[in-house]
Amino acid sequence: MKSVLSASVLCSALFLAGCSSPPYAALAIEDDAELTSNVVVADDELYDVVRVGRAGVTRVPGTNQLKIMVPVRNIDDEAIQVLLQVSFLDNQKMSIGDDTNQQVKLIGPGSTYTHTVISKQPEAQDWTLRISWNK
Repeated sequence: MKSVLSASVLCSALFLAGCSSPPYAALAIEDDAELTSNVVVADDELYDVVRVGRAGVTRVPGTNQLKIMVPVRNIDDEAIQVLLQVSFLDNQKMSIGDDTNQQVKLIGPGSTYTHTVISKQPEAQDWTLRISWNK
């Protein structure tokens, strides 16, 4: 019993420690929208000024490539310049080697930019969008 309790405490401590360091799961634009685990923010300062909307995910007819559209909003009162990169994954969230280049985007204060990308490979089943500062 003691070893089970110790393992439980250790797992909880590791989970809490993981929550305090980047990357962070992005916050939703609307308060009632579910958080998306597909979008991560690399920096705590950026985490405070970026929100994401509900992603649109479709298949491209004829090629079966995965197309994603993710609204990214700047809630700050100054423009921000960010790097956006998408990695396409298989159904077990493993990389399939289909990553976009980092794209620089300038998002004005209070503005929303919809980041749209299409996988190169039809094997793409899932995706992760990373948002970081362009410094």
